[in-house]
Amino acid sequence: MLEQIHDRIQLDERKKYTIQLILWELVSNVIRHSTKKYANVNISWSDEAIVIEVIDGGDGFQWEEKLNAPPPDLASQGGRGLFLVQQLASHFSFDEKGKRAIAMIAWNKGGEI
Repeated sequence: MLEQIHDRIQLDERKKYTIQLILWELVSNVIRHSTKKYANVNISWSDEAIVIEVIDGGDGFQWEEKLNAPPPDLASQGGRGLFLVQQLASHFSFDEKGKRAIAMIAWNKGGEI
């Protein structure tokens, strides 16, 4: 998927890694926590940003408490994925039911993340 994006827009290693990490964390959460083990992934981009949308086939979850929680304990086994996405994305949100995650990575005026 990243190679197809790279063919259409120039991604330096930092951009590529950021996008890859956000995709990995969002899809991993579906695999680990969803009542269904599938998701639809949509990626769109413009001159201003790239938008990653992951739609969970399951029941969703109470995302507000996860996104409003204090930073996770680095010594714990899990619980850092959504926090990491929040830190890397310019905008990160869920739909009301917690089934659709949207992460936007905006480019600044110079084309950098």
